[in-house]
Amino acid sequence: MENIVNLENETLEKEISEHEIQENPAEEPVQAEPAQTEPDNEAAEEVSAAPTERYRVFLTTHKGLVRDDNEDNFTINTASRKLEFEAPLLAAVFDGMGGESKGDYASYISAKTAKRLYTSLKEGDGAPVAEQIAQYVQNANDQIRDFLEENNCRSGGSTVCAVIIRDGVVYPFSLGDSRIYLLDPDGMVQLSKDQTLAMKKYEANIYTLEEAENSVDSHKLTAFLGVDYYREGLAPQLYDTFAWQPQDRILLCSDGLYGELTNDVIQSIIREYPDNPTLELVRAALKNGGRDNVTCVLIERVE
Repeated sequence: MENIVNLENETLEKEISEHEIQENPAEEPVQAEPAQTEPDNEAAEEVSAAPTERYRVFLTTHKGLVRDDNEDNFTINTASRKLEFEAPLLAAVFDGMGGESKGDYASYISAKTAKRLYTSLKEGDGAPVAEQIAQYVQNANDQIRDFLEENNCRSGGSTVCAVIIRDGVVYPFSLGDSRIYLLDPDGMVQLSKDQTLAMKKYEANIYTLEEAENSVDSHKLTAFLGVDYYREGLAPQLYDTFAWQPQDRILLCSDGLYGELTNDVIQSIIREYPDNPTLELVRAALKNGGRDNVTCVLIERVE
């Protein structure tokens, strides 16, 4: 697959069919394979969401300029390397943590398990979406814990930020500090809430918001997939659902993006490069330092 290591290389698009994967998530066991280390960019493809609803998804991921490996991962419906889907739409970004503690495997397991959530949503077993999300979070946590214990690692895990779009309704959820943004004609709003020690101190009036954002505590997560060591129950952070409006766009990203770019810059790039905004976002993050893995997914509606 073409990549964006060489920023002067403008021929980055490949046929999607070259990167199709097996789609049988309900029966396929989760296998411990790390996220790909080659940075990937996919051109936008239209997503069939319903007879009257179609969505376009943009995706770019890169290991950055400092890290040796890319511990980020992603899931869009049942695929990690393909952008043609049927309703409902599930899009998620994962940021593995732990380095030697198998962060890349943790994000891979999280992504693979999310495909089963999509299958459950598509089959429509009658359970409320919030319950299915909660079940996914606990399943992913338990599988990560199993893997880490088998490999004698106590720490390690993955963030998740995700949206489910079904029947025109958006269901956002997250754990950790990967973020969900809503972009509409009025600007850009962060829908997700960082689960970090810095934000806890901000809520306790120990930090101002600016101090929290610039504190070393901003990198200390208080919740993520894999944190529930004793399987006592890990709850996702659910946010208010809302009806998708025609001009809405949703951005999912790991901290490698927003850690390098301000909200204003992110909005400006998305407006300026409508044909491949995530590619330009990642390029800008690399130009600003590229100190972490960076993955971003942008969803927009096709009229």
